[in-house]
Amino acid sequence: MIYTLSDGYMVRPLQECDLDGPYPGWFEDQEVCRYNSHGKFAKNADWFRSFYQNLNREDQLVWAICHDKDGHIGNISLQGISFVNRNAEFAILIGNRNHWGKAVGLRAGDALLRHGFFKLNLERIYCGTAATNAGMQKLATQLGMVREGARRRHLFLDGEWVDMLEYGVLREEFQRRMP
Repeated sequence: MIYTLSDGYMVRPLQECDLDGPYPGWFEDQEVCRYNSHGKFAKNADWFRSFYQNLNREDQLVWAICHDKDGHIGNISLQGISFVNRNAEFAILIGNRNHWGKAVGLRAGDALLRHGFFKLNLERIYCGTAATNAGMQKLATQLGMVREGARRRHLFLDGEWVDMLEYGVLREEFQRRMP
């Protein structure tokens, strides 16, 4: 399955050949991993192969975000999919810094939420982010998510405790904002 976004961007399932591209290097870039746990421990080729081999489960959906000239530039996913509770956690990583600030996360996020709500029949999609991560807070809001709460001193980032803000959107709320 492939969704064309716009301006040369698309999303597609993560492919094994992506493991041989720039993807593993994103986990070494401390600015790319500033607000997640990916850059805290070194990951070798075996870790990435194991991650890839475990993608064929029904509790997660991982797409590669691609650009027609630059190839694989990031990942976007629904994690912890619960078909009993009909919810999932949204996550995104744009590893290629040349594509930061170009709204690719918004377009890819919109495609993923549409897929989650209208193909997977989810009722709620949520995410958590550091209180210091203004970019993710803006993306969550642009995707129609509302702030639902905070987990105090939940994340240890760059030597400091930071609150984690929780956001979520219900299918009916997402539908109301669709054109």
